Amino acid sequence: MEDRKKIMLRTSWISVLGNAFLSLLKIVTGIVSGSLAVLSDGLDSASDVFTSLIILIATPIISRPPNSKYVYGQEKAENMASTILSFVIFFMGCQIFITSLGKIIHHEITELSLLAVWVTIISIIGKLLLALYQFYQGKRVNSSMLKANAVNMRNDVIISAGVLLGLGFTFLLKLPILDPIIAMLIGLYIVYSAVGIFKDANLVLMDGVRDTSIYREIIEAVEKVSGAYNPHRIRSRHVGNMYTIVLDIEVDGNLLLKEAHHIAQAVEDSIKHSIDNVYDIVVHVEPKGFVHEEEKFGVNKDNL
Repeated sequence: MEDRKKIMLRTSWISVLGNAFLSLLKIVTGIVSGSLAVLSDGLDSASDVFTSLIILIATPIISRPPNSKYVYGQEKAENMASTILSFVIFFMGCQIFITSLGKIIHHEITELSLLAVWVTIISIIGKLLLALYQFYQGKRVNSSMLKANAVNMRNDVIISAGVLLGLGFTFLLKLPILDPIIAMLIGLYIVYSAVGIFKDANLVLMDGVRDTSIYREIIEAVEKVSGAYNPHRIRSRHVGNMYTIVLDIEVDGNLLLKEAHHIAQAVEDSIKHSIDNVYDIVVHVEPKGFVHEEEKFGVNKDNL
């Protein structure tokens, strides 16, 4: 946990400094060159600075040990932070779209400077390096915040590439109106990315799992254990970057308690061997053939 915290803090500080430099460079260039697309790209990079600052605030919180109030720890603060980030990114995209549309409607079109082209090229290279680094570290420590930030920076690379392409056509075709049109498309793309980040973060907050194939893997792991039957009422959710799993199994009703416990322990070991990042497993044992009422929660073979 301590190593994970250090990696997330270091990665976030690199993101803050890198994005602050690129943001300031593009905002100043956008104003000087008259390019609304470059200015919008700079404002998007400014939102990345805010994004990284939120991660810096959330990282110490998710690293706190469990207590009597938060018995599962506070790692879901990571997903709450990702939700906040999605709103920041969403409103930034809306603002860029509305501003660009206003420029077109009111015919506030200006001639552009070649400076915008060179700064955009620098931005693409810098953002690509930051995105790759964020994604590598996010995958390394399985952090949804870092991976969400990496996705946002990857989007910035695509945005900057679109700006560069648009600037090229603007100069070649002598059509400065392309600049606010590109800025509008940037705004829409940012909004789309924000919705994706929101959905991913809230999946965990609502106790969902990203990959439902985990339930098939759990059933297959149980079936490998001799004496364990009918895995059902299986539930899984994320606690930080790890799974907690709860399930029912059936065993021979004539077994001694010690023998039934041995089978339940074997089921736990089999699941942990088959699935990575499992924090805790709870196995409820029932006599084979036990008839119970239909359960509202959980899955089994029939409803996968």
